[in-house]
Amino acid sequence: MAQSLNALAVGALVKDTGTLYNGKPIIWKIADKGHTGYPSGAVTLITERIISLKCFDAIESGNSDGNRRSYGNNRWTLSNLRQWLNSQAAAGKWYSAQHGADAAPTNANVWSNYNEYDAEAGFLAGFSANFIAALLTTTHTVGKATVDGGGTESCTDKIFLATCTEVGLSGDVTAGSKLALFSNDSSRLAYPTAEAVSKSEYTNSSLNASSPWWWWLADAYASNSCSVRGVKSSGAMYWDNAYSGNYGVRPLCNLSSGILVSDSPDSDGAYTIIWNRAPSKPSSITVPSSVRGGESLSISWGASTDEDGNLSGYILERQVNGGAWAQIYKGINRSYTDAITFGWTSIAYRVKAYDSAGAESAYNTSATRTVVNNHAPVISGTDSNLGTKTAAFAQSYSVTDEDSGQTLTVTEYIDGTQKRSYTATSGQTYSFNITAAEWVKLLNGSHTLKIVAADNYGGSATRTYTFTKNETEIELTLATPLTADDMVTKGIMSVVRQIPAGAKFTVEVCNNGNDASPTWEDVTQNVVSGSKFFLSNTTKTASAWGYNFRIKVKRGTATGDCFITSAGGNFE
Repeated sequence: MAQSLNALAVGALVKDTGTLYNGKPIIWKIADKGHTGYPSGAVTLITERIISLKCFDAIESGNSDGNRRSYGNNRWTLSNLRQWLNSQAAAGKWYSAQHGADAAPTNANVWSNYNEYDAEAGFLAGFSANFIAALLTTTHTVGKATVDGGGTESCTDKIFLATCTEVGLSGDVTAGSKLALFSNDSSRLAYPTAEAVSKSEYTNSSLNASSPWWWWLADAYASNSCSVRGVKSSGAMYWDNAYSGNYGVRPLCNLSSGILVSDSPDSDGAYTIIWNRAPSKPSSITVPSSVRGGESLSISWGASTDEDGNLSGYILERQVNGGAWAQIYKGINRSYTDAITFGWTSIAYRVKAYDSAGAESAYNTSATRTVVNNHAPVISGTDSNLGTKTAAFAQSYSVTDEDSGQTLTVTEYIDGTQKRSYTATSGQTYSFNITAAEWVKLLNGSHTLKIVAADNYGGSATRTYTFTKNETEIELTLATPLTADDMVTKGIMSVVRQIPAGAKFTVEVCNNGNDASPTWEDVTQNVVSGSKFFLSNTTKTASAWGYNFRIKVKRGTATGDCFITSAGGNFE
């Protein structure tokens, strides 16, 4: 398992096995967490020990300022040490002049030729790619010499030195705020690493890995242009010339508090950094705008990505009525159907991603939705198949709503086309009527009747019926015969139709259509051929002559569409 860097106490030791200096992993000490002015959510690290002895800045032989010409420049922003600490360059490649009089820390430009470092690789050259990527850019303030305007100035670094204020000392200015690690002289004692001692060209009986040593701070000594503040081997404040190569270097950096470390320290007493990057925040979260108490609600969210390829899933949380968040789902799916309890007044959701190492993304949070506590209408019966129908028919139903005072709107559809819409009374029986006119327009085959009932709070219900129309005969005639002044003796007719093979098509006419039993005469062939026909009947029982026609179609063995579109003609 793993824990977050933020879970460790101030003073705990941390290391990355791939981040080296002098061939050994750098061991860091937690100096503070959430330090004022540093990046939000950062944990501040300082090397546990002095990692090297180096000058702050080299002699600048071309500088018009005599002190800087003889003892180096005490301004952090222009210092050799700042440039070296923040460089990934290979050996001998890290230095470039920061101003016109700048000089590299060569053997000739440091005090008594001690510990020149121009030929070294940049400090970051030994860092792992993960550590470099994790370094947080930090804006910090340092003290300036009076010759440079005095006061403080801001600068931005990945690696930097502490100021007097940050280690709990009173320098010439206030630069930043005190780090939690430092409280007294004892807390400021720093011991050099064995490698720092063995590689140092400065030899002194007091310089050993078991004794505290002097180390640089970032503040200039305000009274001159060449001296830099530092911490003595006693933990008290001191100052020395910038070109002094016998002072120790103890860098700081900031990492994100969410970085993972081992659960327990190793033989060095340090917790090992586990380089696992948290998944990205889910790209979206979708919650329907309409939320109804007593019903289900489908929530979905967008995917997360994980640079380490170990995304494990998502955690969905719900907030009811503005209260505490509660987990309702954990898994790899990107959707969830929630049951909304009748009586809730508001609902919100948030989702985050997690990986196999326990790292979690930020939340993506939905808007808060108002819950509508309204019972949907109920339509009587159940969805069903009404079977085969051979003629126009009616289907009865009723609509009820247990919420009083609701306005119920009912809409009826035939095969998806609206038939009618009306305001219904709860509990009253209504009839879905398929009229004769509607019936004749329906083709043989399957059809659907749909009834939708909606209340004025968005509740709705749907009832669906299916049936099969199977009509094998068509018969068309005029309900009232056409008036004739005299006996009709001849005529001509056209019938627009589609009659497939296997069906029988018949056309009959009569001139005594007002009789109780008209005399029908077959004129099918005349209609088919488009020729005139003659009537043979000369008698009637009614008071007046009347012309009528009768068209019949029997499907027989025919398949496919079979219909009559129109009929017309003349008679005399």
